Amino acid sequence: MSLYDKASLIQVPSLYKDGTLVSTIPEDRSGDFTVVRGSNLSATRIGPDGYIKKGYENLLLQSNSFDTWVKKRVFVTSGQSGYDGSSDAWLLENNLETGQAYLRKPQNLSGVKTFSIYAKHGTASHLRLNEISTGASVFFDLINGVISEEEDNVSSYIESIGNDWYRCSSVISSSSTGEFRVQISQGGSGSTSIGDNIYIQDAQLNQGLVAYPYLETTTAPAQGGLLENTPRLDWSNGVPALLLEPSRTNVLPYSEYFQTWFTNATLTSNYGISPEGVKNSTRVNYSGVNQYLAIGFQGVAGTGSIYVKGISGETITIGAGNAAGGSLHTLNGDWQRVSFYDDGTSAYFTINTYFGTARDIEVFGAQVEQNATYETSYIPTYGTSQTRSNEVISDDFNIPTTATIYNSFYSDVAETVFVFDQVFNVVEGLNKVAIAFSPTAVKISVGGSIVANATGTYDTTSLTNIQLGSNNGTDYSNAPISGFYTFPEFLTDEELNSLTD
Repeated sequence: MSLYDKASLIQVPSLYKDGTLVSTIPEDRSGDFTVVRGSNLSATRIGPDGYIKKGYENLLLQSNSFDTWVKKRVFVTSGQSGYDGSSDAWLLENNLETGQAYLRKPQNLSGVKTFSIYAKHGTASHLRLNEISTGASVFFDLINGVISEEEDNVSSYIESIGNDWYRCSSVISSSSTGEFRVQISQGGSGSTSIGDNIYIQDAQLNQGLVAYPYLETTTAPAQGGLLENTPRLDWSNGVPALLLEPSRTNVLPYSEYFQTWFTNATLTSNYGISPEGVKNSTRVNYSGVNQYLAIGFQGVAGTGSIYVKGISGETITIGAGNAAGGSLHTLNGDWQRVSFYDDGTSAYFTINTYFGTARDIEVFGAQVEQNATYETSYIPTYGTSQTRSNEVISDDFNIPTTATIYNSFYSDVAETVFVFDQVFNVVEGLNKVAIAFSPTAVKISVGGSIVANATGTYDTTSLTNIQLGSNNGTDYSNAPISGFYTFPEFLTDEELNSLTD
């Protein structure tokens, strides 16, 4: 009989849904794990393509029910041919008199957000998106696929979808309630005549500097991507491994919108492709020495981190301190995550050229984790600090008092581990550990060798179910789990070593 046939539970992270991590054995799903993390979308993971994966939501209600929006000199007609081959598009037409003709939607706009809508020219050539409280205004040329005019917004962009359809987006930063307007425009003018029309479909408002894939809403926001209790299968090491982390807070209010930071450099939002795989990095152009990008966090002890990219071989100073603080880091031409620890006495998180020359770099994903001695996965913020709750996976699958548990995991550091009063070491990188136990004996194999063999009295009656996570004394935050097996017997030395070799 093979070891595979002896296993009562095999969990190799691969299949999941929101709230559930599916086990290979037993096949009746009685060994599936329940995943609990929290009630927000602040957790992230690294996907198989190497990019950061987030959760997001469409905050705009009635996102494709434009007949429910407030109308000014317009009527809307549903059932039009859409960009996606459906009949879900709408005709937006001036039906009254010469003047501004638009739909409007009041909305809470606190933070940095992106408003987007799909549009196609009709008898009118332009679409105007504007937001009243900030004064943001963008004119989109729906014939030539360009932006003809914009003001008072963070950035804007137009993307061709095909068949004369475009996705038009406007990014704003606000601290209040405002109002979005979707306006017909003829020739880039704010005024239209009776009969001027365009086609529209699928409006969205999401946090951040880019428009995410569209989510339909009716009377409540819709969520997509990495949801609250979705198991995080992280590919940082090239294979899927279950990421379990303690609760952490990113105290910085804006992790991606660096225009809110103090600077004497030149910043360009939405400049390049970030570690998220979308165009939302920020360019920081330092024209000479003694230039900085900084944000205050005085009184917060913890670990800071940021993604940075620049020309290979150049150096930049990153860290905590006054405007000239930090340590020298050498760039390699790719995205790097740089971290530092501060005891709470420093005044700023800085990225500067005080000991260098002119530099042209990109940044993304700034983070300060309070009361933390090491960095964890990225927690995005869009106007206020965010907390990622601790996560736990649990399984009601019974483990007998005599059994063997096998675990393969990745560790960021070499460290000492204590199990059943036995001590052994794990290395940086992949570790394979098998622990056989009974009420009178414990044997541990690591890396193909027995490292502990003890007899005594051991309380194994508490192992009635499996629970992994940071709130039960087991912290796997530096150890993404790539495999977890249980066997209802005390395996032999040969079997233990074959598992961990």
